[in-house]
Amino acid sequence: MFVALRFSQYFSLLLVTLFSISGSYAAKLPSPDVGFNSKLQGGHGSLLAKNIRILPPSEPHNISWPSNSSSPILDPSSEANPLNVPALSNALLSCSGKDYGRNLRLASCVQVYRAMSSYTVPRSFGERFTGEWDAPLPFRYLSHDGLCAIDLSHAAGVNGDIVAPVDLKEAASLIIRICIAVSPNQGGLVTGLGVNNGLSLRIVPYRPTVTCGPDRSFLPDDLACRDVIDKMPANNKRQVFGPKDQPGTTVGLPWGYTTGRRKCGAVVDTIEEGKISEESDWYKIWAAVNAVDFMCCQVGRRGVATGLGDHKRLYAELRDMTQPSLGSNATVATE
Repeated sequence: MFVALRFSQYFSLLLVTLFSISGSYAAKLPSPDVGFNSKLQGGHGSLLAKNIRILPPSEPHNISWPSNSSSPILDPSSEANPLNVPALSNALLSCSGKDYGRNLRLASCVQVYRAMSSYTVPRSFGERFTGEWDAPLPFRYLSHDGLCAIDLSHAAGVNGDIVAPVDLKEAASLIIRICIAVSPNQGGLVTGLGVNNGLSLRIVPYRPTVTCGPDRSFLPDDLACRDVIDKMPANNKRQVFGPKDQPGTTVGLPWGYTTGRRKCGAVVDTIEEGKISEESDWYKIWAAVNAVDFMCCQVGRRGVATGLGDHKRLYAELRDMTQPSLGSNATVATE
């Protein structure tokens, strides 16, 4: 089915109400912190409101993360992938409370949407550690209250693709208009983005347990923090976080990651003393660190995310790694 032009008219009316919305909606999370992927195929609509194709709720989805694809890396300069190929020609939109959550806070989603780039020059987005990309995947935009996440990932069978940031913003706008600015609302997914239809964008509720410092006395280098977030692990492989000398441990605590400048680093440790082991995956840790950056560091505050791991005994923070070290038993990785 195709959306008629009335969605453009509807959006004009919607703008009148977007900034009068207040309050907070409880976010019902079907799978909090779970990375996504999609194998949805087909469709020849564009992302224009007059002819975008909307999939029915019964359309099957594959939300597994990450892709284990061994396909060749997309070369942004390759003649086989000219930048004049319409980046939105095969986009599909799907709204699903089951897959992407319900009761999103509209004001939060509008805030993070407005913060997205409107840059028109195409950029390459690809799975981290598979090549040189302008932005590594997964990639997340998060509202400053942490309640609305806009996630970008790649489709199964590819490592990445090329798209203009303004096209990602348009995709987010459509999800907000058609899936979220209704009652009852639900999250949504747009697939088929990029010159090779290899990218997917979703909007989902998120509820991190993040505490920011009371003042702005701690000012880590935000560019350095983003560099750390872009380069740290972010897959869903299960890990055992615990003492390095304890059998079964795969990640020794305390664990830290920083870049060469050491102006900012991600730190993971346990809230309890003793030989405590805790299981989690890197995607959940990465999402928590990302939340600390958006909710605290970007407004000049230090922050920490707690309640991580199966038994909620891990925390993650961003800190200035030029300050005193984590101790001689720490595991600190650098690029």
